[in-house]
Amino acid sequence: MRAPREGVRLYVHWLAGRTAVVLAGSVLLAIVAATSLLRLEFDVGLVSMLPRGTARFADYERFVERFSAQDLVLALVRGREPDEAARYAHAFARSLRRRPEILEVRARVDPEAFLQALGDGALPRLLPRTHHDEIRARLSPDAIRNAVAGLKRALTLPGVVGLGRAFTVDPLGLSGVLADALAGARPDRSLDPGAEILTSPDGRSVLVLIRPAADGYDLAAGERLAAVFAEAEEEARLASGATASVGYTGAYAYAREDAALLRSDIALYVVLALIGVLAVFYVGYRDLRILPFVTYHLGLTTLVALALGVLLLGRLNLLSLSFAAIFYGLGIDAAIHFYTRFLEERAQSEAAEEGLARTIAALWSPMLLATATTAVAFLAVGLSSLRGVSQLGMLTAVGLVLNVPSTFVVMAALLLRADRRGRFVDSRPPSRARWLGAVAGWVAMHRRVARGLLFLLLAGAAVAGSRTSVDTDLFRLRPGRSEAREVEREIRETFGFTDPHGSVLIEAGGRPDAVVTEGILRVAERISERLQKEVRSGRVLSVTSPSPLLPSQETQRARLSAWAALPRVAAAERLQSELERAGFRSEAFAEAFDLLRVVPPPSDLLEAPLPGASILVERQVERDDQGLSVLVSFTPQSSETLEEVAAELTRDLALPADVSVVVTGRPLMEAELGRTARRELLGFLGIVLVSTGALLWLRERRWWPVLAILAVPIAAVVALSGLAAGLGIPLNPVTIVVLPLTVGIGLDDCLYLVERYRESSDVGEAVARGGRVLSITTATTVAGFGALALSRHPALAGLGALAVASLSLCLVATIVLLPAL
Repeated sequence: MRAPREGVRLYVHWLAGRTAVVLAGSVLLAIVAATSLLRLEFDVGLVSMLPRGTARFADYERFVERFSAQDLVLALVRGREPDEAARYAHAFARSLRRRPEILEVRARVDPEAFLQALGDGALPRLLPRTHHDEIRARLSPDAIRNAVAGLKRALTLPGVVGLGRAFTVDPLGLSGVLADALAGARPDRSLDPGAEILTSPDGRSVLVLIRPAADGYDLAAGERLAAVFAEAEEEARLASGATASVGYTGAYAYAREDAALLRSDIALYVVLALIGVLAVFYVGYRDLRILPFVTYHLGLTTLVALALGVLLLGRLNLLSLSFAAIFYGLGIDAAIHFYTRFLEERAQSEAAEEGLARTIAALWSPMLLATATTAVAFLAVGLSSLRGVSQLGMLTAVGLVLNVPSTFVVMAALLLRADRRGRFVDSRPPSRARWLGAVAGWVAMHRRVARGLLFLLLAGAAVAGSRTSVDTDLFRLRPGRSEAREVEREIRETFGFTDPHGSVLIEAGGRPDAVVTEGILRVAERISERLQKEVRSGRVLSVTSPSPLLPSQETQRARLSAWAALPRVAAAERLQSELERAGFRSEAFAEAFDLLRVVPPPSDLLEAPLPGASILVERQVERDDQGLSVLVSFTPQSSETLEEVAAELTRDLALPADVSVVVTGRPLMEAELGRTARRELLGFLGIVLVSTGALLWLRERRWWPVLAILAVPIAAVVALSGLAAGLGIPLNPVTIVVLPLTVGIGLDDCLYLVERYRESSDVGEAVARGGRVLSITTATTVAGFGALALSRHPALAGLGALAVASLSLCLVATIVLLPAL
């Protein structure tokens, strides 16, 4: 046994006289750290997982920042009969409009407001010139005569009392031409001003678009909004007498689902980790006396690390909150090694202080080095472009570093205090893992054969691992069973909506003047025209642009000029005479005559959008202190097509001063994420290997032991990659971090085993003495990651499952490969 140095004995003697002070101070620190957690805020949803670091990430993040936070809540009302869905939807919308939490509801267009807009000149300003031939046909003498005759017949029918103003403002039905033009400009026909509600073809589903007052959805905001919707649903049921169900999708629905998962998964981690550790302790030690000594100092370290995370990061998301379960499994390893070694030394020492001094002398170097190698791996992961992964890496690294003083100070004080009460006087050292020692001894005796077999196995795994793929679809990291996703799918199938994977962001910073605003609208029109050509070529499936509702003044002038060339005045005279001949009072149709005779001036339609369509305009236009942003969305035929269209769309596009254009989209961001993930994987592995190799060299000063120790986790990484490829399991931006973490975590067992070997100079004996504790520490770490594997969140479940496999492979490699080398 290694004799402790005098400095170690002095430290233990100092600690023995201050155990009460140390433990009281730790309790105070725990209380302070716990109170700081009251400031903890949670990020829920996929937005907090967005990567960073390149132009494509920045462009997509800018798009999310400008337009995702104000994303509408889409409510799908389903009725058994067509009239039920419509009645319920109107009552639901009325209830929501009365609530301060809701800014706007788009369930119908106010006919009076629309007629007023027509009288103010909306028709000639918004009507594309391609529809002027249809207007010309309606202004012909025969068409006017037929319209007046049809009007006279219609007024004799029952149920038209409330339509009088519509007849007097637009007797020729010119608004129908505008309605068809606007509705045809979007794939979802949500700009159709003639539709009071967005109804499915069979009439049994109605779509209600809701704009909440609050931007973004944290846990509290999501719950408040859920309560508002529940109350509105009940009021609608009572007011309409209709039986209908309501499903929600959009940012709100996804955030609320993530919040529910967050709460349930955190509880799952705590319970399962505790049960797993208790089971491991019972199997490994046949009693639970160790439990108070490892759980207290580990809980203290967890609280302090989380408190530091709150101070440094502020908001944590689903991935970073899994730090507690992972750290519990990792941090407890040091405590188990410390406790087990203390039992061994205490059984051979007359005094507890001497046993503790020998324990610290034996474990100080390997524990410090093991902590450093694992912390380095998590610090490397902290460089990830995914914020949740980065936070997870940083928090765990901080926790591991804090775990060292917590073990050698707090846990040591607990052991000394318990020993004074006779807790360990009759303790026996833990039993040996003789069968593991026999395996390692056989390998050591047949090194050449073992090396050959291991080489063949790893070569095959390396060949298979070269085919491992990386899945960068972030939405596949969402829970598979999602009501919001099902509602979204139902809306697409029922209403024919498309999923716009391409987004063109046209922006000007500050407070743009009228000239810059006009330039932005003209650029939006030109981009929309180019995309419409791509629709005709088949490379783009659909385009959603604000330009139909927000034509530039240049476009308005062209339309008004063409409108002025129509035979409007003659048509107005003929309409007046036909109405008088049919017995109508012509003065009642003064607005209709003015609509034809007057050519209105261009208008700023940003300030006065078409009534009932403002919620759609705001979804694609954002004006605030950051500037003016206009969004044109399109759905490409494929991700490859999106790459091509994005490269061509802004080519030779003359931009006004102070106006910028970027093309972004989830496929573009995910393609960049794939390249970044592969680059990060190589970078993380390089950082971990170089850093841990340097730390090992400082301790060993010889290359062969360094290479032999590093070979163990490297072999586990190769085997894990081959296993994933063989099972057809792709890696993703979250699970990919398991590979570099395997190198850092896998070195721990090697370092403790090497220390045992140097004490006995016999591989079999070293494994027999240390194999039991190595198995227990691996099992506790597996318990921490294994709790994540049972999560309903695919990102966490994949991370946990892959980590469990890697840690198991590391233990096997430690027992088999290290003796062979």
